[in-house]
Amino acid sequence: MLNRIWQLALKEFIHFSRDRVTTPFILLGPLLQLVLMAWATSKDVEHLSLVVFDQDRSQISRALVTAVTNAGTLDVTAYPDSLGETQELIEGGKATVALLIPPGFAAELEAANSVPQLQVIIDGSNMIASGTVRQAIEGAVAEWGQKLASRWGGAGDAGTPIDLRMIARFNEELEYGLYAIPAELGFVVYMVTLLVAAVGIARERELGTLEQLLVTPLTSLELIIGKAIPAMVIACVDFFLLLPLTVWGFNVPLRGSVWLLLSLTLLFITVELGWGIMISAIARDQQQALLFVFLLAMTEMVFSGYIVSVENMPPLLRAASNLFPIKHYLIIVRYIMVKGVVLQYIWVEAAALIVLGIGSLTATFLILGRRKVD
Repeated sequence: MLNRIWQLALKEFIHFSRDRVTTPFILLGPLLQLVLMAWATSKDVEHLSLVVFDQDRSQISRALVTAVTNAGTLDVTAYPDSLGETQELIEGGKATVALLIPPGFAAELEAANSVPQLQVIIDGSNMIASGTVRQAIEGAVAEWGQKLASRWGGAGDAGTPIDLRMIARFNEELEYGLYAIPAELGFVVYMVTLLVAAVGIARERELGTLEQLLVTPLTSLELIIGKAIPAMVIACVDFFLLLPLTVWGFNVPLRGSVWLLLSLTLLFITVELGWGIMISAIARDQQQALLFVFLLAMTEMVFSGYIVSVENMPPLLRAASNLFPIKHYLIIVRYIMVKGVVLQYIWVEAAALIVLGIGSLTATFLILGRRKVD
């Protein structure tokens, strides 16, 4: 009995070693994923964008800004000239937090029995960064106040009193659900689209009918469209079922245009169809296609900004994240649903989806065209 079991196991090892596509993915894929995930998530959150609306423009206000940025968590990226410009930077995602220093801040700080006020506006739609930002600013202001009081001969432990007022835009209560649920909606649409598209051509090859399709007058473009239509319909139906559940079942607001969200979701589905059909054209069978989907999905989850903030990744990984459509789509979903923005603020993400879609569909077309010639 042991000999028969050993012979069967040996046969499986031989079959496994001869598979030149699956074997490297199984052995090297998890290793690469672990390296990428560890590299992307091992760093502390730092270098988040801070804009400072300094109406006081005094030596003390500049010292405060220096104290806030000294820890390395925040980097000043702009000094807007108005409150409207400040809010626009937050709304457009150009800044994670804004520090508002009122006029006369230094004078109030030096006056007896006076408590100067500082206002901090946090982008509450980014839960990964907002908690870190809040702690960093509170700690920096408290420490700076203590040093200032000690220098002025006051009670160093008590510090100089400052009324620090935090405002979380778009998510006043900093509810994690407003950050996570729109992302999960995007991931469901992503997985359904990729899975259905990835098994289409692979199933034909596994059943032995792909060769019959390739010798027909059917062109590569017609084959791609024919395989894409069912996957697109299924993904759209899922989205139409999940969006009302997200809004009414989980109380996630839809502050932006539903038509803009639907249009860009359709664009995203089209892009992922290109990726899925490309996987299907490369894979030898459905099992191999599903393996590719699993590895791609795990990688995209890391680079999507859902687990770790993209801004906190090393420069190389930050640049690589732009190659993954899900990263751009999650920004689109959050910005439209939670922030209520218009196309003006997310046109870069929409353009990135168009470029990635053209690239993936072109690659798929070339792969199928080569197989048709062969």
